[in-house]
Parts: sequence; structure tokens; C-alpha cells
Amino acid sequence: MYQGATGLEPGDGPATPVGRPPVEWDPDLTGGPRDDLSGLAVASLIFGLIGGFIFSPLLGAAALVKIKQTGQRGKGLAVAGLVLSGVWAVVLAVVVGVNRYVTHRAEDMVALRIGQCLDLPASGHDDPFVPGQIATLPCTGPHRAEMAGWVGFGDGRGNVGEYPGAAALVQRAQEGCLSVTRNYVLDPLSLPADVHARWYVPRDSEWSRGSHSITCFLAADQAPISRSLREDAAIVNTDQLHFLLAIRDCVQLTARVDALLTAGPPAELRSAVAQTVDACSAMRVKVDTQPWPSEAEPAMLQLVADLDAALPLWQSAAGATSDNDLRHRVQQAQQRHVPTHMLAVRRALKLSATQGEPLPEQ
Repeated sequence: MYQGATGLEPGDGPATPVGRPPVEWDPDLTGGPRDDLSGLAVASLIFGLIGGFIFSPLLGAAALVKIKQTGQRGKGLAVAGLVLSGVWAVVLAVVVGVNRYVTHRAEDMVALRIGQCLDLPASGHDDPFVPGQIATLPCTGPHRAEMAGWVGFGDGRGNVGEYPGAAALVQRAQEGCLSVTRNYVLDPLSLPADVHARWYVPRDSEWSRGSHSITCFLAADQAPISRSLREDAAIVNTDQLHFLLAIRDCVQLTARVDALLTAGPPAELRSAVAQTVDACSAMRVKVDTQPWPSEAEPAMLQLVADLDAALPLWQSAAGATSDNDLRHRVQQAQQRHVPTHMLAVRRALKLSATQGEPLPEQ
């Protein structure tokens, strides 16, 4: 039988050359299994794109091991799936962190009780939002703020609706918190000069979680406070309460008139004078008809006499026909208020006699 140079009969097919070992299959040199795309790699990428960061890294790691063993294509897809899963994990951590921060901040404000003292966060005093977690402190030690109460926002029937926006909440706070702090400290003379009403309003995210109240507090602009500022109906005695409620509108309005007298708009001054007539007339009735302790009666009689002399002048000022005449008559009315008589009443009732003086011990 004829044999070729290879030692095989014709038609037996290729064979390994004589003297060479058989060549094993190499996926890099053939078009075999390497042409297949790894399904695990594709799945890893898909889960990475849609946020399945739990499955994506598992599938991606399995795909890399399988590709190394079989030579399938898709290594880049598996790596991309791993990267995307890492990105989603970071995003989730940030969202959870912010959510917990906002929730804790809102919970801190809701958990505050009227009369608690606290330190304000380090951010600017003008920020209407709570910039951080609230730390309560003993009122007997240095602190810069004191919780006074809350103001609700709604239609009075419990319907608050959608988030009204920061501007609307701040406007509501300006009106409501002044009333809250006014009732928290019935005697404004007892407040240090740099203590003012402030507030925090809820953010949109806090509103959606059910935090619909505006937090009202008193805050010191400069020196810390080391005492409680509270001086409401639960703190003062009955005589002090009646007197402070009787005088506060008249005192507040006469102070407003004094502020407008120099350079205030004439229309605002005229309106304030008219309100002063009504408020001081009501004060005169309350002071004259209320029974007072014997030690306070002489000073009360002098105070009533001052009001009797000032009220006709206030009424005359309210009817002034020109701005100059208005201001002149206001000055005449102011001269009828004798500060020493008011201070004598305060001392007799054991109330503050100077700005920032706390309520004397009973």
C-alpha cells in the first residue's frame, strides 16, 4: 500500500506532524467558546443600571470567575456592573444619612418642652431652618436660647395642605411667635436688652413627615443667659398678673409712638396714636377698678392720676389736622406719663424695675 510522507493513507485527514506533541485547544487562538457573551456579566450590568446593588456585585464576581475559566466575552460588562453597584451603595448611604439627619433634627424640635433652655447651632442666627441637632442645657447655667412655644399653620380645622413655602412660614412666625413670647414673658422689662423672639420653621422634607409647627424661642444676641426668662401666668402671682395684663398694650403702643415720633411715616404715627388712646383708656379702667394690696395703693392712685391727665392729650393728638400739630400734641401727652410713678407701682408689686432685672424672689 502506498504511504505518503506523513505516514497516513490518503483521506485519513490531518494529523500531528511526526515528532511533535499534540496541540491542546487554546481559546485565544480559535473561534470557539470565546465568541459566547457571558450571561452573568450582562445580568450584572443590568442590575447595576437599575439599582440592584445587592445582586449586581454577586453576579459580577461570578461572571469574572466564569470568564477566566471559559474565556467568554463580557469582562468589561462585569466590571461595569461592579462599579455601578458601588455607586448605588454610596448614593443610598448619602440618602439614608440625610434622611436620618433631617428626621433627628425634626424630632429634636418636637421633643423640646416649653421652658427648656438650649444652645443654638453654630450657623447664622438669621437661618429660619434648624441647622443641626438641638442640645438642651440647664437654665441655671450659660445658654443662649429658651423654648417659648409653638405656632401652628393651617385653616384652624387641622387642615395644613401642601408645603406653603419658607416665606409664608416666616411671615406666620413673625406674627405668631411675637404673641407666644409675649405670653411667655408677660413683663418685657425683665428681658435683657439683647434678647429677642426668634423661630425655626419646618423644611419641605420635615413638613412631609408631619412636622407642621413653627418653633418659637427667645435668644440672646450677645452675652449668654444664666437664668430662666420665663415669667408667665404660672410664675407671677395674681396681683402681678393683673397689673402686667392691664398695662402691656398701653406700654407697648406708647413705646411704638415714641419710635415713630422722630422720623416715622405720618400715617403710621397717626394710626399708632389712635390705638394708644384705646389701649390706655382700657388700662385706666383696669387699674382703677382692680383691688390692689395696701402697699401698692398709693402708687396706683398716682398712676391713675397720670392717665387722667394724659388721655385728653392723646385724644387731642388723634384729632390733629397736620403732621406738625400731631407730633406736638403727642409730646405733650408723653410728658404726662411720670416714670417714677410706674416704677413705684412695680416696686410695690415686686416686679422688675430696670431692663433685664429678673423677677424678685417672692
